[in-house]
Amino acid sequence: MSDLRIESVRIDEVIPHPNADRLDLIRIGAYTVCDQRGKHTAGDIVVFFPPDMLIPPRLAQQIGVDNYLKDAIYPGEAYKAKCRVGAIRLRGCPSFGFILKNRWATEAGLDMTERFHGVKFEPPEAAFYRKEVNAKGDPRFHTYTDIQNYRNSKYTNAIPDGTEVRITEKIHGTNSRIGIIDGEFMCGSHQTVKKALDQNDKPSTYWGPFNTIPGLKEMLEALAATKGGNHNVVAFGEIYGSKIQFMDYGVVGNNGYRLFDISYDGVYMSYDEVEHWAALYNVPLVPLLYRGPFSADIVDKFVDGPTTVIETDKVHSTFKDREGIVITPVIEQYSPALGGRMILKAVSVDYLEKRKTDSH
Repeated sequence: MSDLRIESVRIDEVIPHPNADRLDLIRIGAYTVCDQRGKHTAGDIVVFFPPDMLIPPRLAQQIGVDNYLKDAIYPGEAYKAKCRVGAIRLRGCPSFGFILKNRWATEAGLDMTERFHGVKFEPPEAAFYRKEVNAKGDPRFHTYTDIQNYRNSKYTNAIPDGTEVRITEKIHGTNSRIGIIDGEFMCGSHQTVKKALDQNDKPSTYWGPFNTIPGLKEMLEALAATKGGNHNVVAFGEIYGSKIQFMDYGVVGNNGYRLFDISYDGVYMSYDEVEHWAALYNVPLVPLLYRGPFSADIVDKFVDGPTTVIETDKVHSTFKDREGIVITPVIEQYSPALGGRMILKAVSVDYLEKRKTDSH
């Protein structure tokens, strides 16, 4: 699970908003926050509340920030209230979360989450998911990497500038694991393995890609048979459609699928290998937006914009833009900053503004 915390931060830069006389753009690492003109200066230590953080509604009222928050249900509460930190585009400029004048910390980098009783917002389960039936797991059918947010100050420099990366569109769906373990097929969500039939004896959503993408099973069987055979292979992808999330990408139902990674005996393949095997068996990949040297400018260039999964005039949902992007090196490598696989995500401010808090 990605890290999310309320923390004391040092303001890097304050510049006047180009389209609003009463606003400044406050730069904090890779985040930008809009706030009242002249209220802050570079070097100030402030408390930063990132998007998708929940704080108790009563506390929000006490510190005078409830007007900045969106409706959600804080854990332990019975009803929705102003408690979720959001993001918005103000006069054309993105604003992620909000900041408060600091009277709680004397230095930057302090975790203030407990002080403000912060809790990470977790979207409710979609209706289809509640009908799925769990099956017995296997450690070789491993879960996908937890992806940290590029804008988190701890990880902004986790991918060195100049590293050759691929930037792919992050699809708003449900994480899919499809594998062959000791010659047997397994399917599941990010955390759980699923049986082939749901509670109503209907085909599981997570086994669906076998039917919609015939080459997927053939690809897994071929990979498992290489180099002497009996290898354990897991394909990681995203299942999407109108029954999965509020973004449908033109799919009515739950049968959209895109592959983004493959692990072979527990080791992730490099991008060129994934691309090779996907092309060989006609398995669709998540859209590639960029391949080349990494830089902060590249993140800002590709994180926003219309979806490239399908032409926007074929999308049924009102929101037709990107959820965000995923950044990985073309050649798999370790990141000391992340303590594991080098991979980051960045989320679009437009998606965060439109994101729903209720299931459907």
